[in-house]
Amino acid sequence: MGGKIAMLTFLKVKDFAIIDELKVEFENGFNVITGETGAGKSIIINALSTLMSAKVSSETIRTNARQAEVIGHFLNGSEELILKRVINASGRSRGFLNDEPVTLNRIEALGEDLINIYGQNEFQDLLDKGSYIRVIDNLLSLSGERAILAMKVKELKEVNTELEKKKKEIVGREKESALLEFQIEEIERENIRQGEEELIRERLKILKDAEKIKICLQGVSEGLYESDISVHTIFKTCLSQLKSLDHIDAIAVLQKRIESVSFDVEDIVSDVNKIEKTLSDDSDEMLMLEERLSRIYTLKDKYGKTFEDIQSYKDGAIKRLSYLKSLSEDISGLEHKKVILKSETEKLAQGLSEARREGALIVEKSIKNELGYLSMEGIKFTVFVNDKGAIDEEGRDDIEFLISTNPGEQLKPLRKIASGGELSRIMLAIKKAIGGEKHKTLIFDEIDAGIGGRVADLVGKRLKGLAKTHQVICITHLPQIAVYGDHHYLVEKQQANNVTKTAIKKLQKDERIAELARMMGGIIITDLTIKKAEEMLCNVEKNKY
Repeated sequence: MGGKIAMLTFLKVKDFAIIDELKVEFENGFNVITGETGAGKSIIINALSTLMSAKVSSETIRTNARQAEVIGHFLNGSEELILKRVINASGRSRGFLNDEPVTLNRIEALGEDLINIYGQNEFQDLLDKGSYIRVIDNLLSLSGERAILAMKVKELKEVNTELEKKKKEIVGREKESALLEFQIEEIERENIRQGEEELIRERLKILKDAEKIKICLQGVSEGLYESDISVHTIFKTCLSQLKSLDHIDAIAVLQKRIESVSFDVEDIVSDVNKIEKTLSDDSDEMLMLEERLSRIYTLKDKYGKTFEDIQSYKDGAIKRLSYLKSLSEDISGLEHKKVILKSETEKLAQGLSEARREGALIVEKSIKNELGYLSMEGIKFTVFVNDKGAIDEEGRDDIEFLISTNPGEQLKPLRKIASGGELSRIMLAIKKAIGGEKHKTLIFDEIDAGIGGRVADLVGKRLKGLAKTHQVICITHLPQIAVYGDHHYLVEKQQANNVTKTAIKKLQKDERIAELARMMGGIIITDLTIKKAEEMLCNVEKNKY
């Protein structure tokens, strides 16, 4: 058996519908579940559907219970998975994986890898038209090629998206580029320096009051140094008078202090003279500075209130201009990449399409043979491969399973077949002919609807054959199917303290014979029916179907 085998090993249902608490261990191979009508067999399937994220409501909770709980233990290859779902009184539910909270979407995704349920109204992937391609591809070992195609299609979509984005950006590129070049040149031409504005404003203040400042400074210079009664002259006179007394310490200290102040006066006068030399009533300089300040104000209005803002704007403009200049090169590169990817996807899609069309004939023949084996010779079945005209992640093919269940009727999509019992057998034929997408656990409910006798025996044999590659769980009312089970479980109603409960147990050989007899003989079980049941079971065991 190739592939990764999924198997349900343990199921626990608590306070669900009429089930108080039910625990059952399932085995590999063909598991059959039987019991009288109304015993609760389908409730077990409903519980499994609920576990796999079927819609729920508070009505699923057993009367007087606080919440319902379904737990399933699975083996997925060598990996053990414990799925759990809890439904509270408000109808809300929570999902758990290995005792860790997970979203119901996560539970549902896992369920798709683990179980398929086939019943009157549940046929999952084989009633999903979108799954037909995967069914064919897996049968023909084309999954790898499809994955490569999907990757290429995704890459092509990304290239197209980027290409459209850049093409939209390049519209009006010349106008934007010219503007950016002008702005960059304008900022660089002015070459504003840090703190330049403040220096210009200060210089203009001086130039505007130059004459007044000059007169003031001349007065200061005369008062401190140049006049006969200047501070400097007075200090010289004082020092001359104190010189004769410098042998006295106190006088010597005083002398030094006066000398120090005298030096300060000389420095002040020197600075005054320097400032005076810078003074000018030159109107040309003033005009030049005012024009420069005006240009700085213009840049600030356009590009930012501070020197840093203007420089940042220029850096951004340079970066944007560089990007716009690279757009043409980028677009050219993307166009080239698009051509290559498109060619690759078309080649891959064409290869997949040819393989699928050839494989469809094989699948079609195999399913027809299985339908004939199940006494459905009058049914017509066709795998129709249609060209969608466009390529997506799965290629260019649209696959439909077409069927006609009665002579003279036109072929119709399989997913639109009305008869649940008929559809169950068709599903079995498909599963037996082409296998599953993965080695999932397959659960059949109501597969025996509308059949009996020889056809039921054939269905039983096919289910047993299917169990060689899958774990199969089948609810049935027919002994012709139940007898082929590797493991037989009985569902019974039990009453205690005026409360009805559902229980399940695995049958031993004697118990199994008794249950088969009940299924054949109804209420009255005779020695004859017991003997017939025993013969049926012995015949299956002897022939090792």
